[in-house]
Amino acid sequence: IAFLEDFLAADYEAALGTIYTSVSKKAVEIMPGKFAEIKVPTLLVSGEKDIIIPAKMGKMAADLNNNIQYVEMANTAHFPMLEDAPTYLQKLQDFLEIN
Repeated sequence: IAFLEDFLAADYEAALGTIYTSVSKKAVEIMPGKFAEIKVPTLLVSGEKDIIIPAKMGKMAADLNNNIQYVEMANTAHFPMLEDAPTYLQKLQDFLEIN
């Protein structure tokens, strides 16, 4: 929670710069292949308004593998599990077929 509070309170440009510099070129090159290798059912959740990892990037990652079920949560950003916990939990329960 402290990280989230710090991030939300930070200057927008400074916070965005920190996120972008923390992602290495190597990770960007390796990640797509890793998504393609997933062998078990996997839920990938994106926040519609995420500027750190835009939803379209989450969708692109999910499209690399039929084992990935993609959910885009409306009106949330980078922390949909905190921003709209009831919807997030429902999506998770639906994925796990828990009702």
